[in-house]
Amino acid sequence: MAKTAMFLAGMFFGGAIDHVILAAAGRTETPYGLHSGVTGNWALAALDLAVAGACWAAHRALERRRAMTG
Repeated sequence: MAKTAMFLAGMFFGGAIDHVILAAAGRTETPYGLHSGVTGNWALAALDLAVAGACWAAHRALERRRAMTG
């Protein structure tokens, strides 16, 4: 489960980078071709970053618990 959380953290972090690049370039489409506006891309970048952070925190907690239990 810890490795899955780390994989998902990386996937969502990559999505955040995609949204930031598109927003900085002034693009109104998401990487998936949906129209969200520039502000929408910034918001989606923030959401992806929050999910990535939560997945990373879950990974860390699961790894610590595994280390304590042996």
